[in-house]
Amino acid sequence: MKVLLLLLMILPFGGCVNSVASAGHILKGNAEDDAKNFLNINDRTSALRFTDGEQIMLPCFSGENNTELYVVYFLGRTEKERSFWDVYNKKGYWKGKDAEQAYRYEKDMERYINARITRYDVFAIALNKEMVKDIKGDEFQPDSNAVYKTYLLTNGKWIQTDSFKVQDAPKDTGEYLMNISGRNNKKFFEVLGDSLVSLPDFSDRVNGSCAAGREDCVLDCLRVDYYLLSSSSLMPVVQLDAAHKLLFKKRKEKSKSEEYIKVYALLSVNDKVTDSVLCYEYYNNAETLSAYEQIYYIDTVQRRIWTVMLTYDEESAEADAAKIYTIDLGRNCFVQEVDTKNTPAGTLNNE
Repeated sequence: MKVLLLLLMILPFGGCVNSVASAGHILKGNAEDDAKNFLNINDRTSALRFTDGEQIMLPCFSGENNTELYVVYFLGRTEKERSFWDVYNKKGYWKGKDAEQAYRYEKDMERYINARITRYDVFAIALNKEMVKDIKGDEFQPDSNAVYKTYLLTNGKWIQTDSFKVQDAPKDTGEYLMNISGRNNKKFFEVLGDSLVSLPDFSDRVNGSCAAGREDCVLDCLRVDYYLLSSSSLMPVVQLDAAHKLLFKKRKEKSKSEEYIKVYALLSVNDKVTDSVLCYEYYNNAETLSAYEQIYYIDTVQRRIWTVMLTYDEESAEADAAKIYTIDLGRNCFVQEVDTKNTPAGTLNNE
């Protein structure tokens, strides 16, 4: 297999510096997975490095599979996480380290990203080998009509989010990927909630990181503003199949001291609502300084909904155990997997 030296250095935006294939384990992929497994460690052609000469330094590595050449990028979800890698950040990763010898810290960098992977969006920019002409040795150059495809790792699958011609390549990789990330968050997928909520240990992460005095609360990594979303005039319809879709119904009460919001997901079959479940809830009392919020995530592929109740005080947050519902398209109802298994949810009818 030829080694991809500088796939994106050919383009007018920064690339990953190559070295021998790494033995790291960043989101280690399985060699038996399908072709869209850009994290397969056996396909890596470089060690973990950083984009060079750009405003935002991104951890990245290059790879090559049977059909594509690619570079994988790790983009911090928050400004704090992105600035952590800035060589000028005196409190960041490079404190006491030599950024000119990044290869010395490769395994340490991988351990850091692995431990905090939920704080990152993982992108891959790939080029089909049919659009590459071999110039000499292991160096490549894209054809004049080459098209790059951009993928975002979503729920364990690589989803194409963008593409561009070689002559239209972005000048700054970090800014480009931030725009892609923001575009996906602000449109249709926002109504599905944040996938972090579906992590098996999400509640434990909240309780461990959101205590008083902590500065690394996992809730700061959520990309969806649930309160703002519930305040919008219209929430999108989610089509599940030809007959089934999810609608959203909001209830809101507000007084001088209290605010109460509920958002229900309604299961519609041939335009007839058959069941409902409470997915979002918000309460705030300005007099007693008490507040709680139930957040959620909807996976339309697995047909499941996760909800987690959060209780806030002035300096901390606590999370209850998640409730999980299956969207049963056979029975046309929501079935709670925890506490009341195989029982239709029917929350709207109980209000």
